[in-house]
Amino acid sequence: MSKRRLQLSAFLAVFWMMILAVTLTTATYAWFTISAITNVEPMSSAVSEGDANLLISASQEGPFDKKCELNPQGNPESLSPVSSLDLTRFYEAAAQTKDGISFLYKDVTESVNTKVLHGVVYLRSEYRYCDVYLRKNGLDFGTGGQILAALRLGLKITSQSGTQTMIFRLDELGNTGNAASSTTIPTKGMVVSAIDSSGKASYETDPSVDLADYLAVENGENDSRPGAGRKALVQLQAEEIAAVEFWLYMEGCDDNCVNEAQQKDTGIQLSFAGVTKEDVQQE
Repeated sequence: MSKRRLQLSAFLAVFWMMILAVTLTTATYAWFTISAITNVEPMSSAVSEGDANLLISASQEGPFDKKCELNPQGNPESLSPVSSLDLTRFYEAAAQTKDGISFLYKDVTESVNTKVLHGVVYLRSEYRYCDVYLRKNGLDFGTGGQILAALRLGLKITSQSGTQTMIFRLDELGNTGNAASSTTIPTKGMVVSAIDSSGKASYETDPSVDLADYLAVENGENDSRPGAGRKALVQLQAEEIAAVEFWLYMEGCDDNCVNEAQQKDTGIQLSFAGVTKEDVQQE
């Protein structure tokens, strides 16, 4: 008796980012900073034993492996809340009203690498094509709901098919329902898109999306091979190398980016899964 099924061949590329500790700042506007500690540890990871692997490197020239260390640009000592519409320009609050509403901003694009974790890694699909997803079981941004509610993960992926930019909310990864919130901009659900010569901001709708659609499907504890999610980050052809530029930052216009997020610890890790699909006859 033959039974036809869809077999998912998956492979994992993992890299550790930095362990971050949030400390209280004495900044005028009561924001917080995150002190980066260069403590990188390995994690258990696996690639398939089949004929395709998703591999990662800190350099386009390689070497490519199952994991690589993060080397953030600017090697920031602390992270400060910034706001961005498309990861092209970044803005920081420069003045607030007595009620805590930001009304003037400054452009910090040129110095953003001292305020956010920003870098680039490279993914390669060895031997065959694959669809690339984020893997929830390997993502780690800590368990603090307040920080997760305010954090953003920005990805700009450049492959043979072009360049696409995505900004993700991280609420999916923890309990953020009880996170404190406060109105800090005139209209909720917006981010700074531009400023005029005086520093007055223009706002547009927050472009961030949920992680859920871009996560690989986990197939159980005894099956290390994740399956295809609803939306792939990118599809790589055999031996194709894609650049993945990333930003991890606090969205300063988010309602949850408030003082309650101070003095928290969080571990940071990114994980990608590659999936190929094949129809297989089973006897």
